[in-house]
Amino acid sequence: MKVLSTPFRVRYPEVDRMGVAHHTHYLAWFELGRTELMREAGLPYGILEDERGILFPVVEAGARYRRPARYDDELEVRTGLAALTAVRVRFEYRVVRPADGALLAEGFSEHAAVGRDGRPQRLPPEMMERLSPWMP
Repeated sequence: MKVLSTPFRVRYPEVDRMGVAHHTHYLAWFELGRTELMREAGLPYGILEDERGILFPVVEAGARYRRPARYDDELEVRTGLAALTAVRVRFEYRVVRPADGALLAEGFSEHAAVGRDGRPQRLPPEMMERLSPWMP
């Protein structure tokens, strides 16, 4: 699977009193990776939404937490595609700490392609073509 690594740092408002990143922030970090993968594929969300009228609501998401992330850790979210159909895209994520190679969390999100009216719609062939290199 082709994977995009997006570096970031754990910020102070993302941690609890123990200095550990709160579990809810992992979904935001997944979104960071997904947004960058789409941009790298030539499909930035702004253009898809504003110019093409294609939206990608989350229909399912999950995460498994393995080790804590702490304030000021330098991390990477590694994002790839796990499934691509005419109307759905499934992304997979791994949050790692490059300094020691530790896997902190892994997860997924599945998105349905819908129009502005909220009805499912097929992905345009150009979009399928741009995303297919990211498939395993």
